[in-house]
Order: sequence, then structure tokens, then C-alpha cells
Amino acid sequence: MRLDKMLECGTTTAEVKTGYGLNTETELKMLRVIEELDKAHKVDLVPTFLAAHAVPPEYKGNAGGYVDLICDEMLPEAWAWYQTTHFVEKGTPFFADVFCEKNAFDLAQSRIVLETAQSLGFRIKAHVDQFTNLGGSNFAIEANAASVDHLDAISDREIEGLSKSDTVGIVIPTENFNAGKTQFANARRMIDAGCAIALSTDFNPGSAPCPSIPMSMAIACRYQKLLPAEALNAATVNASFGAGVGAVVGSIEVGKKADLLILNTNDYRDLAYEFGGNQVKTVIKSGKVVIDERDRS
Repeated sequence: MRLDKMLECGTTTAEVKTGYGLNTETELKMLRVIEELDKAHKVDLVPTFLAAHAVPPEYKGNAGGYVDLICDEMLPEAWAWYQTTHFVEKGTPFFADVFCEKNAFDLAQSRIVLETAQSLGFRIKAHVDQFTNLGGSNFAIEANAASVDHLDAISDREIEGLSKSDTVGIVIPTENFNAGKTQFANARRMIDAGCAIALSTDFNPGSAPCPSIPMSMAIACRYQKLLPAEALNAATVNASFGAGVGAVVGSIEVGKKADLLILNTNDYRDLAYEFGGNQVKTVIKSGKVVIDERDRS
């Protein structure tokens, strides 16, 4: 199971996006599965509704029609679902996301999706600037998105806007690495400009089959010129705020959950220096040991 692999690599909280059904029934089914996994698994999950991930075949040449379906039917039903879930009791936020990109959704369509989502009560995120810059980062930042993801083609002006905002820029080096790309999001420039940058595995079977945040850190240090301390910060506290749960996880502070790792090293920099293995010895979730290397077969 993917969550088991992530937990063994040290991940204790993860955002999970829908977006592989592209119809109301299947997208809502994915939300229900996310809730059941959150109840059953030790990893805490944060749900994100990404029905605007791609234009389904039946709407080819009619992306606007699919946007109408998302706004008129899917988003209201998803929000109604959320109101009945244990996520509300836990205080876990519910996000809506959109892929603003050529061959997906243009800026005007993305704006309609996110503004509709906000009007219903969703917090918002945006997939932007992965291949081309359509202005999605600027809009999402101005709309107070929790995060903007990918950012390979973000402009200097948008980097400046990101640096002055509470939005977290999430870079995904595992996707670039898996695709054999030589160009990565310029996380070094963003950090130097004062942006809050987070790292993700983007663990999925299509574009980034990587369950390991330490591997993401290793790639980011080599290709995006992060220092090990910056990579660790990006993978922990910044990532928690990007997922909307920075008040309860992501750092060792009074009042937060005791989610801790014990590593087989005496130097945190080894997390980014070594790659291809697993230096996580013990995983502690909410103060309880949930993974210990002595229990591994």
C-alpha cells in the first residue's frame, strides 16, 4: 500500500487529491475512499478535490462545458459530502484545486472553478506553471491560495508576489526527475527572494512514482540548489502550512502533535546526502511508535 511505503519513509501527514475520475460519481467515490483511509491508516490525510485535473474525453473541445459541470454539480456535492465527514470534527481543511495549463484549463476557466469553490467554503490551491505560464500563479496568490504547485515556469514578477504572500510554493522535483527533464523549478531563486517553499513527492503512478520525501530532498539539493537545512524545512514545516495543517504538525512545538522521526544517522544532512535507501529508524505518530526498524522483516 502506498501509505505504508510513505510512512516507512517518514511521512506522517499527506495531502491526497482526487482528479482521476473526472465525473461526479467517481470523484465523490475517491473522496469517500480518502476518508476511509484516514480513519484506518496511521498517516493523517488532507483531502483535495481536483476534478479540474484534465478535460475528460466526452468533453473534448468543450472544456467550458466540463467547467460548468464542476461548478454546478461536482463542487456543491463535494462540499456537502465534506460537511458530513469526520474531517470537520478533526479540523482538517478541505481544498479545491485546478490544473491551469495548456490542454487543461485556461486562466479564465481556472478562475471560475476556484472562485466557485471559495464561494462554497473550500480553501483553494492551484497547479500552475508546470509547462507554460498562463498567469495562474498571480491569480492564485491574489486569491490567497494555500499553495501553488509545480512552478517550473513561474515568472520573476510572480516570484515577487509569492514572496509577499502567505501562499506556499510547492516544487516537485520527483516529477521532473521521473520525466528525465533537465530543467527544474528555480527554488533557489524563490528562496532567495523570500518565498516559503515546500517539497512534495507527488506520489502517483503516472508522473512521480516516489514515496520518499528524503529522495525528493536529495534531488532538490542537487538540481535546485537547496541547502540540506532548506530542504528539511521545505519538507516539514513549510509543507504542513501548504497543506493547511501547520498549526498542528510540521515542527516540534508545544501544542502540536508529537510526530517525530528517529534516524540512523547523527547528522540531519544525511537525509539529503544519501539517496536510494531509507535512514528512518523509528516513526512516532502523535507520541506513539508506529514504525520501528526492529519490527521490519
